[in-house]
Amino acid sequence: MPRSFSEREEDQIRENLRKDGRKLFAAKGVLKTTVEEIAKSAAIAKGSFYKFYPSKEMLFFELLEDAQNAIRAPLLDQKRSSRQKTRAHFERLIHTLFRQICDDPLIRFMGDRRDLLAISRKVPPKILLAHQQGDQAFLRALIREWNTKAKSPQRDVVAARMTLLMLVSLKRDFVGERLFQHAADAAIESLADCFYKPTSSHHAKRKPI
Repeated sequence: MPRSFSEREEDQIRENLRKDGRKLFAAKGVLKTTVEEIAKSAAIAKGSFYKFYPSKEMLFFELLEDAQNAIRAPLLDQKRSSRQKTRAHFERLIHTLFRQICDDPLIRFMGDRRDLLAISRKVPPKILLAHQQGDQAFLRALIREWNTKAKSPQRDVVAARMTLLMLVSLKRDFVGERLFQHAADAAIESLADCFYKPTSSHHAKRKPI
């Protein structure tokens, strides 16, 4: 029977599970990481793990959501002045977002179909639905924040172009190194076109990814 913990101990254990779980998931993915490994790393028994999370997939999903929200946050900065809402600034932010996606090992594992299936089977449907609703809310906020056109772009169009950007980052091997930067630039420009009128001189200065 799992032992009881004080509130302070629970807070520390949850922090350890998140920190150690992230390291293990980043190295091995969801399928190859075991609850035993996560629990041992956090210095608790396997049975105690389930006092905090119903499954390793739920822990992974929580970490993934946190990473996603942190990456998206600069796009919805309410302190941004109207003078900063230029196409060049938007593209620079998206390039930064793209680099962070490429560099985050948890997000990279989302390109693995087996890990995705494992998550979808273990994470409760109501939580997956709430995640999807959060994605829709983000898209609505993104459009409100950045659109400069007389008519707002369709949400599905923005979603499709953001999905394309995500796919480029997840399928780097398929795209190939020679074309990867060009594909990223094209996807980012396509996304910016949703909010700004295309011009012949809107290219922001970019650093290699």
